[in-house]
Amino acid sequence: MPEPLLALEAVTLVSPEGRPVFRALDWRLGRGARFHAHGGAGGGGTALLRLCAGIAEPDSGRIVLDGTPLEAGTLHPFLARGALGWVPSDGGLAVNLSLLDNVTLPLRFALGLGRRDAERTALAWLEKAGLGQQLHERPAPGHRECWMASLARAAAKGSRLWLVDRPLGGLDAASIQAAEELLSEVARDPGVTMLLVGGAWMSSLGQDLKIGNGRVFSGGEP
Repeated sequence: MPEPLLALEAVTLVSPEGRPVFRALDWRLGRGARFHAHGGAGGGGTALLRLCAGIAEPDSGRIVLDGTPLEAGTLHPFLARGALGWVPSDGGLAVNLSLLDNVTLPLRFALGLGRRDAERTALAWLEKAGLGQQLHERPAPGHRECWMASLARAAAKGSRLWLVDRPLGGLDAASIQAAEELLSEVARDPGVTMLLVGGAWMSSLGQDLKIGNGRVFSGGEP
């Protein structure tokens, strides 16, 4: 059986309020798999994304990404080469940089592109995200522009694993269309793996994933 891209092994996670979120969870995310989880806040989707991204540490168990465990305080090689497309609810961009700089810098320092090539690539994806007229604006966390630019950054890096959380402030119709088209274009690459948490418009991009009672299972499972 091929090695999964990501594996959660006996992972237990307790919320800051002391509520069990996952209990001894074993779950595998295969290479090239696409999953979409939906539901309201507190349903476990965001917690699962944060664990997979190495943002949250499990209380017990371990997470193995691309054959190497995620460990606190160390830069995982998968992350170092820019292969993770992490898109949190608030966008997660640096507020002291323009949208263009937020997308360009990872291309220069993680991928080693020169300034001109990095800016050309960043500009192309920002335009696909509908942000061609806002390149030099600074992001406001939680605003749709920040979230859309985070999508553009993940695409510009050529991310192999996409972990996308629902946008905090919601999206207007034009942004939903741009986001769906961008993600659909990325998904044409069979080597791209996606775990999406959000509204119904994302449902066509991945297999249904259910999260509840400390478990994670796809639509065909009990």
